[in-house]
Amino acid sequence: MFNVILRKELKRVFTDKRLIFSSFILPAVSIFLTYIVLGMMFSNMVGDIREHKASVYVQNSPGSFREYYDTISNKVNMNIEFIEADKIESIKDSILTGEADLLVEFENNFEAKTAGYLDREVPPEIKTYYNPSEDYSKDARGNFIDQVLNGYEREILADRFGNINYTTAFVIDRTNEEGVIVNEEKAKGKALSMIVPMLIGIILFSSAMGIGLDTIAGEKERGTMSTLLLTPVKRETIALGKVAGLAVVAVISALCSFVGIMASMPFASNMLMAGGSGGIPEFTLGQYGQLLLIMLSLVGVNVGLVCLLSVRARSVKEAGSYVAPVFMIVMVAAFSTMFASGTPETYKFAIPVYGSISAIKAVLNFELGIDQFMVTVISSVVVTLILIKAITNTFNNEKIMLNA
Repeated sequence: MFNVILRKELKRVFTDKRLIFSSFILPAVSIFLTYIVLGMMFSNMVGDIREHKASVYVQNSPGSFREYYDTISNKVNMNIEFIEADKIESIKDSILTGEADLLVEFENNFEAKTAGYLDREVPPEIKTYYNPSEDYSKDARGNFIDQVLNGYEREILADRFGNINYTTAFVIDRTNEEGVIVNEEKAKGKALSMIVPMLIGIILFSSAMGIGLDTIAGEKERGTMSTLLLTPVKRETIALGKVAGLAVVAVISALCSFVGIMASMPFASNMLMAGGSGGIPEFTLGQYGQLLLIMLSLVGVNVGLVCLLSVRARSVKEAGSYVAPVFMIVMVAAFSTMFASGTPETYKFAIPVYGSISAIKAVLNFELGIDQFMVTVISSVVVTLILIKAITNTFNNEKIMLNA
């Protein structure tokens, strides 16, 4: 009878084209397309900022600055306009609206004050006005300081002392070509681990939820569950058949999502390179195996949760109301790992859902230890068994199963 119930559940799914699409095709395609779109968006954003010719206004500039700028104007990607003091407020308004990028104001008598440095305790000031909420404006300020003002300062110091090295007590890492100590694969996986664990956590639960609500609550609502319960079959067998059917569908969905992740790796390079990592990480077969087992164990927890809530509901609508807060908790767990830094303590990997998503992130970051992996998988299996026991016990409750 167990096989009959299992085949019935699988037939219900695999004969419905909409369920096949939403359960198997959509999760994999969603991950695949997400990275293609994100890669394009990151590349376009970075390229657009780099190609943008900044609009910079300079007020009260000394002659020496104008002469210096003339020598480097063809090397910087910005348009500099020298203005009078009465235009400052209107330019500030333009910066606020994003029409202008940067305003630079030199202190009065700037050249005289720099020349008379022996008589001054405080050096003259250069003020910059920019809008940090605008990428163009923020980038323009950084480039102006790095590419223009720093060079202008070095020229003043060279004129003042005859040799710029007189003003330098020491240099940092001039000949140290090995100063950067980094795990290249881990650096590449960092950007990947920002969003993939969150996507996996949400998609896997959504897949189980989409089918699981109708698996039990739908039959109770239609009255077919009462007929099934009246047959001379142990209710534990019926419960296990229902859970197994949903589990098979959810596992296939997880495998499809896994394929989507692997297929999206090459297309993720645009986003990773935009973040400066220089390519995509190279995972070992063992790491892919860890990722797959973590996903499968997470599927078990998701199936158990959805089935338990479905069996206790009188209708699909009521089951949906029960699942909604659980889905919110899953989303919180998924997003909480998105910006977390470092590897969590080992005991945190035993927390259902959160531990699995954290383990997925650790795999992508090349940080998952064997003890953390074992804790994640074993705890998920234990939680799944507890949920299955709760489901079978609920099937023996006449009041709940017959909607009394």
